[in-house]
Amino acid sequence: MAPSWVDPVASLAPKPSLKNQPNSGSASKWSAYRHLVPLVNSDGFTYLNASFAPPSNLIVHDAITRYSNDALHSPAPKPEWQRIAEDTRNLIAQYINAGSPDSIALTRDTTEGLNCFIHSLKFEPGDNVVMLDSEHPNHAYAWMALRAAGLEVRQIPTIAEAEKTGVVSAANADTFAPYIDEHTRAIGISSIMFHSGQRNDVAGISATYRPKGIHVLVDLTQQVGFADVDVQALGVSAAAFSLHKGLNCPTGLAALYVDPEVIAAENPTPPIVGYGAIHNARSDLLVPTDPIVYHPSTRRFEHLNVSLVASAAANAFLRFYLNGMGPRNVEEYLFSLGDALRRECQDLGINIVGPASRREHAPHLYILDLHDPRWTEHLVQNQILITPYRLGIRVSFGFYNNFQDVEKLACVLKAGLELKFPAGKI
Repeated sequence: MAPSWVDPVASLAPKPSLKNQPNSGSASKWSAYRHLVPLVNSDGFTYLNASFAPPSNLIVHDAITRYSNDALHSPAPKPEWQRIAEDTRNLIAQYINAGSPDSIALTRDTTEGLNCFIHSLKFEPGDNVVMLDSEHPNHAYAWMALRAAGLEVRQIPTIAEAEKTGVVSAANADTFAPYIDEHTRAIGISSIMFHSGQRNDVAGISATYRPKGIHVLVDLTQQVGFADVDVQALGVSAAAFSLHKGLNCPTGLAALYVDPEVIAAENPTPPIVGYGAIHNARSDLLVPTDPIVYHPSTRRFEHLNVSLVASAAANAFLRFYLNGMGPRNVEEYLFSLGDALRRECQDLGINIVGPASRREHAPHLYILDLHDPRWTEHLVQNQILITPYRLGIRVSFGFYNNFQDVEKLACVLKAGLELKFPAGKI
């Protein structure tokens, strides 16, 4: 249940407006989806924090309840759970256009997936990897840890440039060009940056540098579930992503995709090896002294045990996402919420950080140029959940948000301005 204290700006609650509404049929559909998320539908919260972790929904709740019920009452539920996990792999492969389920390894989180690929690459002392200086720490530290082995990590100084110009730009192949040389082994990048919403030109980066023998490793966590994904069109060497943000699942399940051509050319050795990685494992579980033969696919990076409860939840939500809502429909709907937010912020004189074009910006993630700590306190007091970051306050939408959420946010922002909270840098 929602807290019992009174909304400080209840009198400013937005009246229904027509200016931001989609057509009635579309609105009815998204309104029905909203009813799947009790926290936002009945508890009074305006949840604008999907990029951190979304509130759960009845689809996931039902899947976990069924899993728990099977654990309580079925004498041997594990084979069925394992079958569901394999089906989840198939659904993930279908969603991201992996080409084959064998190109997907189920991992614990994005960090594990990134590290599996990073630590399987062969490099010589003096080789280098290039990434943005604003890359997510889970990605950056995975490369940084290899400096002790002689790998040079080159960080492109985008932060200083953005502070000097006041412009946060999406990265493309030209961004990396001055830092690439004959010793570059890989580029590490997020398709959508968690702190700015910029949508980097991964396809252009891959098309430019992979033919030169440079791998492109992508963190897709802020894209999956929020937008359509096609790893073959992106042309990446590998991609890792968690399912607990846009795909609304519990933590504990993620995926790693590796291009089959990379597996064939590199024959990478998994950094962690168990029974699940071995192609020539014996069914009697004895381990002979024969040479190890890894699976001829991304499955070589997988552990025998994955989170079966998380895979059950993922299976249920992926079916709803792919067959019910549709990735492109979700992406367009989130963009429409973002467009409404941009209009409201323009009217209020509040800047949204980062590129304005859809091609270079996330559909769901928007950074408001608000830095005074009173803004965060003010929003939370009004039951609006957001995350403050270095560049400002991050507002991030999920499929359960609606245009009334945007209007309530605008009302609360207007109240903050009337309280003389500053907009822009302090």
